[in-house]
Amino acid sequence: MYTPPHFQLDDPSLQRQLVQAHPLALLVAADARDAAAPALALHLPMVWVDDGEQSWLEGHLARANPHLAGLAEGQAVRLVFTGPDAYVSPAHYDSPRNVPTWNYLALEVLGTLHRVDDALSKDRLLKRLIEPRDPAYVAQWQGLPEDFQRSLLGAIVGLRVAVQSVQGKAKLSQNRAAGERQRLIEHFEAGSSPAMARWMRQLGL
Repeated sequence: MYTPPHFQLDDPSLQRQLVQAHPLALLVAADARDAAAPALALHLPMVWVDDGEQSWLEGHLARANPHLAGLAEGQAVRLVFTGPDAYVSPAHYDSPRNVPTWNYLALEVLGTLHRVDDALSKDRLLKRLIEPRDPAYVAQWQGLPEDFQRSLLGAIVGLRVAVQSVQGKAKLSQNRAAGERQRLIEHFEAGSSPAMARWMRQLGL
């Protein structure tokens, strides 16, 4: 990902915040069945887990997903998370000698893939994924018949990606004058992209 220094999002807490707010990842990996085949690209929600010295991103796929066969234990993968994005009109700039652009936040994670296929580990993985968004569902799940739970857990395969490197980008008009940035924030807050405005204010732009 091309990231000029003034657009870098290096703060680990902000990187995790981006994943928490926008958990749907694009997982990109070589097809382990055929090196000459196009890369696999799979969408799946992920949760960030810090486990002592190691950080993980966890999610799951349906066992029936044919692409699952192209993912090998221990292979390198790339996860891409995309945050808020918004069109930027040059009407908000001081000079008319400007062109439109696009503001956005993105995170690329390189890591090593591991499959999770025992029922207890998958159950814990699902709870970590669901509980932050729907804590009431945990009790509902526990109240379901055990054979039904086993059937559903058997229908998925958990994925854990050991994080090796993270590159974050927040292209939020940092290269523009303060007055221009303020006009953009007000424009976004007025309805175009409130989430973009919140990120700009959070980063002190």
